[in-house]
Amino acid sequence: MCTVLTLDQKNLFGRTMDFPFRTPWGLTFLPAGYQWQPANQQEKISDRYAILGGMRLVGNHYLIGDGINEQGLVCAELFFSVAASYGQEEQGKLNLTPQDFIHWALASHATAQEVIDDLVNITVVKKKWFDDQQYPYHWLLMDSTGTYGIEPLGGRLVCFKNDVGAYTNTPAYITQLEKLNRYLGNDSGGVFTAQSKKDLTKENPPISSRNSSDRFILAAQARWGRKITTSKELSAFLRSVTVPKNEHHPHNYTHYQAIINQESGEYRFRNQLTGKIATYNVKENAQEKVIRRF
Repeated sequence: MCTVLTLDQKNLFGRTMDFPFRTPWGLTFLPAGYQWQPANQQEKISDRYAILGGMRLVGNHYLIGDGINEQGLVCAELFFSVAASYGQEEQGKLNLTPQDFIHWALASHATAQEVIDDLVNITVVKKKWFDDQQYPYHWLLMDSTGTYGIEPLGGRLVCFKNDVGAYTNTPAYITQLEKLNRYLGNDSGGVFTAQSKKDLTKENPPISSRNSSDRFILAAQARWGRKITTSKELSAFLRSVTVPKNEHHPHNYTHYQAIINQESGEYRFRNQLTGKIATYNVKENAQEKVIRRF
């Protein structure tokens, strides 16, 4: 039930994390040089860059929900059930579980293009992580050049420019675009066109549901119709798609809201259950040598 929205102004990234947890989410800083082991690999990886993100700690292993590294690369994982189709393990490549992909991306790459170019050297496989779970994910990348998506479809990783600046869960991005254009009443299909942008500025039928496709449309309306530009406006949008914990949502509810300033390196983490806010800056603290958990 997660929702992501990115903005051009200062390259802001905002998301709700609605994925059920087994251990608490928390804002966490991993220093450059931190060593970690992918779930289905024997050799450890040493992080080239410091990473700041929303993470869960399982034993001695960090699962990253989203984050930014010291170079300004942002990556987030979102649930991609049913649609996800991963490859088979390959010799000569780094084989990663879906849970480990985001750590690999942020640990060793300065830009989204570096990640995309390096995909030929990895395979994402359907294997369990250290918590004995296997989660289906797709991923969003963001840097100073814009927003991108990576989806596991047909056994391979498909990359694309995310021109809408919105991302939710299943279905695939192209299907989300088809549904968006049908809602807008145009025949653009799975392409985000100038007509799509124009139609988003018009008065369109209200949306009462909050499934992933409806939240995608709501995010697109906020981005192109209302033209939100500030972190305050982004925070207000995140509140509008936040799922409260109650008798109707005992498991799938919003655990935290995140706003990342890709330009400055600041991450603002709001624990939705406690109301507490933690803020840290990965670029200003890139030389730190210790793990910090806020």
